[in-house]
Amino acid sequence: MLVRALIILLFTLPVFTAGAQERLTLQDAIARALEHNFDIRIADVTAQQAAANNTPGNAGLLPDINGSGGVNVGSSNTHIEFADGRVQEVNNAATMSYNGAVTASYTIFAGGRAWLIRKQLAANEQLAQVQVREQMQSVVSQVIQTYARVVWQQQQSVAIDTGLVLARVRMVLSQVKFETGTSAKFDFLQARVDYNARQSDSLQQIAFLHAAFADLNLLMGDDPYKTYDVDDSLQLNLALVPKDRDRLKDLNLSIDVARRAAEISRLDERITRTFLLPSIGATAGYNYNYSKSQAGFALFNRSSGPVGGLNLNVPIFQGGNLRRQTRVAGLQAFRDELLYERQNTEIGRQYRSAWASYEMSVASYRLEQENIGYAKENLEIQEARFRVGLATTLETREAENSYVQALIRLYTAAYNLKVNETRVLELESALVR
Repeated sequence: MLVRALIILLFTLPVFTAGAQERLTLQDAIARALEHNFDIRIADVTAQQAAANNTPGNAGLLPDINGSGGVNVGSSNTHIEFADGRVQEVNNAATMSYNGAVTASYTIFAGGRAWLIRKQLAANEQLAQVQVREQMQSVVSQVIQTYARVVWQQQQSVAIDTGLVLARVRMVLSQVKFETGTSAKFDFLQARVDYNARQSDSLQQIAFLHAAFADLNLLMGDDPYKTYDVDDSLQLNLALVPKDRDRLKDLNLSIDVARRAAEISRLDERITRTFLLPSIGATAGYNYNYSKSQAGFALFNRSSGPVGGLNLNVPIFQGGNLRRQTRVAGLQAFRDELLYERQNTEIGRQYRSAWASYEMSVASYRLEQENIGYAKENLEIQEARFRVGLATTLETREAENSYVQALIRLYTAAYNLKVNETRVLELESALVR
């Protein structure tokens, strides 16, 4: 009864001591990460940049219109000798002129380059949006796994502290038996050594728990020194069904990113080829010029009117650079195609491995659930035998260690199951809808 009372106290103690801490559920951690995680925010800014770039003007579908103007004033000493013998000499002759113009230029034909660029800009925007979703999937996966690690480390602390309580009870009983002369001092010394070893394990486990909290806070974009009151356990899914490999191609965001990158590279190759073709441009505008001078042949001049024209540009030879750029763009497109195929194969490999790990985790968790009952029953029997002097300290110690190790294996199996379950769902892009 003493052991059970101490164990109950051990398990209920965190509830009272953690009352001052902030409560943090898994869903709370995910929500905070989606809002404050730095990687997600950076990806979102990149997506906003891609959206801002996706305009008709940036693609070259709209004309360029510019206005210009200027004023010039001056003063000069002039000396002019005319053919008929007249001489004009003016000191400090003032001159003034000003002009203004509005011009518009537009590329009428460039091999469809503007429309291809427009299509590429839209593809870049869509790619950035998918990359945001991919980053969100990755962060949510990391949050779930890190939160599970916090819970696991907390459970490990419970298991170690359970062993600490059991070792203390055995140490007290051994001391009483030694002092009353019913047991050898060896039993008491061994119990004391075991108790000190459990204390050392408990202190080390606290460091592991704080490290897990720091990692979780980083993912949430929060103060790394904060700790929380987290769940005692996590909900586990023991009945996942694998997706068809062909469907996985359409679900996985990493494959989608690689596919879109390959499509953008193919568009870039087509855009580069348009520079080998002639281009036709048109210009139009309106000019106004005014000038006057106190000396010279023309004392006053003013002109205004519209202007316009067409120009043809035919690339003949640029040192072979245009064909070089076209070849490089073609090789880049081929490279990105290979990267897409590799990513497709790699995700398939990861999915197969993740499923094998998940299935083994389910089997291991169920086995440890069954085994913990046997370990607990064995401990209770050995404790009863030890009290009446039928069991030795070593036998009781072995039963305690078996129970604590069974607890640790159960908690570890639950943690591994949650990690592998999360990894499968991440590969299926099922964590964020």
